[in-house]
Amino acid sequence: MFCIIDEIWSLRLSNGGSRCDGRVEVYDNGRWGRVQDSAWNINDSNVVCRELGCGSAIFAYNSSRYGESELPVWVNHVHCEGNESQLRNCSTFTLNQTSSDSIGVGVLCSDHLQLRLSGGGSTCAGRVEIYYNGSWGTVCDDSWDLDDANVVCGQLGCGYAVEDKIPGFCGRSKGQIWLDEVRCSGNESYLWNCPSAPWGRHDCSHKEDVTVKCSEHKEMRLVNGGRRCEGRVEVWYNGTWGTVCSEKLYREEAEVICKQLECGPLAYIEYRAWIYGQGSGPIWIDEMKCSSHESALWQCQFDPWGKHNCDHREDAGVSCKDLQLRVDGGSNNCSGRVEILFNNSWGTVCDDSWGLADANVVCRQLGCGSALWTPGAATIAPASGDIWLDEVKCTGRESFLSRCPSSPLGQHDCDHKEDVFVTCSGISISELRKKPPSTAVVVCTTLGILLIAEFVALVIIARRQSARRDAELRARGFGFYEAIYEEIDDTLPGNKFSQMDDSISGSIDSMNQIEYYTSDPLGCAHSTSELPEGTSSSVRDLVPDDHDDPESKAIDCPGGQFSTDGGADDLLMLTVAGGDVDIGGESSMIPCFQSLA
Repeated sequence: MFCIIDEIWSLRLSNGGSRCDGRVEVYDNGRWGRVQDSAWNINDSNVVCRELGCGSAIFAYNSSRYGESELPVWVNHVHCEGNESQLRNCSTFTLNQTSSDSIGVGVLCSDHLQLRLSGGGSTCAGRVEIYYNGSWGTVCDDSWDLDDANVVCGQLGCGYAVEDKIPGFCGRSKGQIWLDEVRCSGNESYLWNCPSAPWGRHDCSHKEDVTVKCSEHKEMRLVNGGRRCEGRVEVWYNGTWGTVCSEKLYREEAEVICKQLECGPLAYIEYRAWIYGQGSGPIWIDEMKCSSHESALWQCQFDPWGKHNCDHREDAGVSCKDLQLRVDGGSNNCSGRVEILFNNSWGTVCDDSWGLADANVVCRQLGCGSALWTPGAATIAPASGDIWLDEVKCTGRESFLSRCPSSPLGQHDCDHKEDVFVTCSGISISELRKKPPSTAVVVCTTLGILLIAEFVALVIIARRQSARRDAELRARGFGFYEAIYEEIDDTLPGNKFSQMDDSISGSIDSMNQIEYYTSDPLGCAHSTSELPEGTSSSVRDLVPDDHDDPESKAIDCPGGQFSTDGGADDLLMLTVAGGDVDIGGESSMIPCFQSLA
């Protein structure tokens, strides 16, 4: 509380954010009293700000903004022109009023200044922001160094600066940039006491906003778990990362850890450093006792920082469940507005920094394939709840959206016009369970099954016919050559004429009219006009004279060609393989069957 006092008169603003903000109070008759006025306006407020050396008035308030006072009423019915140097010089001024039915008054002056660190996880880390002239603004990093950061930490009661810039800090302001070219010696009590460019004058953008981490900043993380909500518990304190002893880590303490990290409910606790490994550095916390209602682990009872009777083999590990994710308002459960569940409330995601990589993570987590479309706006009715995530920056390889870097949960500078929407390539299993398959799918599947059944039946018939011919050959005395005889119409891909007895005599030239086939490991046939050495032309004599010479058709196949006469058996065989085939100069394909193969 600050005031201006002389022998006759004193004035102050109380219960506000600084000496230039608060409820108007005057000193008289040896004690402080209130000012009440139902007609209090900006002219009256300007006189107060001028008298206190606080610039000009930004707002004139009633005292409800600062809380009602129990002090006696000393002044009532003030009327100022606005150019007076002191409140008591105003034309209407009644002192020592003991009762009144009017309301208390308050003032916000332009020189009201406040300092805070925003977005760093505690009041002692984050982006440097100053409240000036009625709004919060940032500080540009031109000329900024550790001396400037030390002044900020000292002013906030946060110790000393351990980092004058926070690497990888997420989130940017969209407001004013109040200070630039700040050059502190390090001994100043307030940042605005340091030399700088005039208020509001700068040549920066918000990419150059200053961030600071102070020694009293406390932070927690889970490491070596593969995701943000699982791993060894580590705490940042006094400028370095250390571990937590698991000796007295029970469910209540682990639930506080999951809550503080903005993860889902507790899954399990690791008491020995087997899964997540041993840490290094100090062991900061031991002998904890939480009620599970605390919002941060250091709000629980524990031994003094760094005091323990553990070693790193007892480093605590915790696994929390990830945040629930859904898309809402689309045509199915794989399209719509992206929403996450936190603090028992569904909220949205802002599209700042959002791209296809982020959308792919959402689709993958939902089991919906890949992202087809990630618009910044859609015809879906806007949401009205919380905005939980902003500045999401996924690589696209993450399994869960919660593993991607982002601003802290609930911190954003967006409105629901910037909510994220996605459309994924697939429909999740749960959606398929809700909807019966389409008629086209049913017909296609049925035809495929029938074709398979027909193919199997034809193969069985062909093999029986082959067996019957073999029996006839044996009866006619050709048993020795049964392994090489088949009627060309019944020959299936993969059968070989290569294993023939060396005793077969005759000229190879007499066999030049019959192509020779072998099969590669893929089941594709290779055609040549020559037979291997030792193969006799007697093979031709085994083919009945009344058998038609087949008309060979070549079909491309990996590693060679497959030849067919276009018969029914060959067509079925090629249909099973799927794809386009060239039979008799026409292209044939059965898509339904191919989709099942």
